[in-house]
Amino acid sequence: MNYNKMLRNSVALTGLAGCFLFSFQAHAQSENDREEGFYLSASAAAEFLNDSDFVGIQNPAAGVPGVAGAPADVNVEYDTGFALRGAVGYQFKNGLISFLKPRVEVEVSYAEADVDGGAFNGGNQTFGGSINRFTATAALYNDIVWSPNQKVIPYLGSGIGIGVVDADINYFPNNGVATAPTFEVDGNPTGLVTFNAIGATVKASKRFDIFAEGRYTKVYRRDFTRRFVADGSNGFNANLRDDTESFGVGLGVRAKF
Repeated sequence: MNYNKMLRNSVALTGLAGCFLFSFQAHAQSENDREEGFYLSASAAAEFLNDSDFVGIQNPAAGVPGVAGAPADVNVEYDTGFALRGAVGYQFKNGLISFLKPRVEVEVSYAEADVDGGAFNGGNQTFGGSINRFTATAALYNDIVWSPNQKVIPYLGSGIGIGVVDADINYFPNNGVATAPTFEVDGNPTGLVTFNAIGATVKASKRFDIFAEGRYTKVYRRDFTRRFVADGSNGFNANLRDDTESFGVGLGVRAKF
């Protein structure tokens, strides 16, 4: 009997088994590690902006049309717009409640919509222009997980940060005289922004998730101006204030590091 050959074969088999076991353990560890860690996300959404009610009191500069002390209420309606979002997040393995798996995100987003119509002090005017919104937020989400093999994971989240709303809204009265904008609502003021989100994640693979989300966003109390712009003028008429609110429905993808 060739004991040397048997010994070499035994060593080889032991080494092969050891390599297989190490590989299995490393794979299991990597799978386990993916339950916690960093990820990137990107999404696109249809954005439905609530009507804006820009409210103020007229205080026209010299030579600018208007009545001092009269209301300056500009109601604006919007077409369906869009929003683009990108975020860096961190998924935690465990939370304070067993079935809630928390994650945190830092996100930037951009949204835009065209003006669909409006009215000044309840009158009959032709409106045009657009509005856009940029936000930077920090958010906390909770994934609702009740099974380790769960493929669809509902989640809830809320965020807070800063938002910049850039308005470029113009109009002229439908009196048969003006055919170009006579007044404009403009400004790009910064304000506090919050959002609340609800959605569901589908685990597409070990590293990629696909998610669908509905989100309500509000930028609070920013200042704008109403200006007389006919014939190249740029005369002040009134300071205006408004909240910008919207509801978005979108799809996105997360990639785990």
